Amino acid sequence: MFFCNLEHNSKNPPQKGGKNNKPRTAKERFHYITRTAQFAQHKDHVHEQLEFVCSGNMPSFAEGNPEEFWQASDLYERKNGRVCSSLVVALPKELTSEQRIELAEQFIQEFADRYQYPYSCAIHHHVGSLGGQEQPHLHLIYSERHVDGIERTPEQFFKRYNPEQPEKGGAQKLTADVLGMGKAQLQLYRQKTEELINDSLQRYAPTKVLEIRGLKVEVPNEVSCLSNEDYNKKYDTNLQDVPMMNKALRFAKESDPVRYQQKQDMIVEINRLRAENRYELYKPYYEVELNKQKLLEQEKQKQTQEKTKGFDGPRFGF
Repeated sequence: MFFCNLEHNSKNPPQKGGKNNKPRTAKERFHYITRTAQFAQHKDHVHEQLEFVCSGNMPSFAEGNPEEFWQASDLYERKNGRVCSSLVVALPKELTSEQRIELAEQFIQEFADRYQYPYSCAIHHHVGSLGGQEQPHLHLIYSERHVDGIERTPEQFFKRYNPEQPEKGGAQKLTADVLGMGKAQLQLYRQKTEELINDSLQRYAPTKVLEIRGLKVEVPNEVSCLSNEDYNKKYDTNLQDVPMMNKALRFAKESDPVRYQQKQDMIVEINRLRAENRYELYKPYYEVELNKQKLLEQEKQKQTQEKTKGFDGPRFGF
C-alpha cells in the first residue's frame, strides 16, 4: 500500500469566505510544488528538503519559463476547463536522494513525456509530524494539452482544437477518454506507480528492517496498489484502514488543550493500527525471526547449564 493520488484543477472562480488555502490555480500549484513566490517559506514544512525540481515539454512561448505557461493556462483555458492535473506519490524513504530523482525521471517519462504533456515536477522530503518518519513524496503537475510542434501564441494554445486544420486551433487535449483510460485512469496510474517503485526497490533496496512486536525483522521491500480491503481478500490478511488526521488537529498546540489531547489520543491509535498492519503484512517473517530468537535463547541457556554442570567446586591438592 502506498499513497498515490490524481487531481484535476479546473478553471473556477475563487471561493469566497473559505479558509482553505490549498492552491486552486495552476500557477499557485506550480509555486506550491517548487516552493517559490508565496510558498517560499511555507510554514507547514519548515525543515523540508526540496530534493528535485524540473519542468519540460513547454511550448515555445514558455520555454525556459514554466511559470509563464501555468499563468497562461489559468488565463486562457476555457471556463471550467482543466488548467492542470496533479499527481502526488509517496516515494520510498529507503532510496537515496539520487535514486529517488532517478525514479522521478521515470515518472516524468511515463506520465508526461509519453504524451508530450507540458509539466513541472518536484520532490519534497520532510519528517512526518506524527510518527517522526521520513516522508519523501513526488509532485507532478501537467497539462493535458500536448505539444505537437506547431507554433502558437499563449492565447491560441488554449483554444479549442481544430482536427481539420490544427495550426488554426489550440493544442489537442489528450484526456483519459481520448487515451482510452476513461474512469480507470487513477487505477491504471496506481498500477504503473507500483511497477515503477517496485522496480526501483528491487534494484536498490530489496529488503528493509522493521520492528514488529519488539523484534527487528528483515522483510521484502515492495509496495502494492491494492486497497486494504482488496489486499485482505487476496492474501487473507486483516489490514485495517488508518484514519487521516486533519490539519486542525495535526498542528494543534498545548495552548488549545482540548484539540491537543485529541491529537495525542489519535496519534496513539494511528501508531497502534500501523503496528498491527505491519504484523499482518509480515506475519510469516515475524514468526521465522521469533523462532530463530527462541532457538538462540535455548542454545544460550543450554551452554550456560553445561558450564554450570561442569563446575563442581574448588579442588585442593595436598
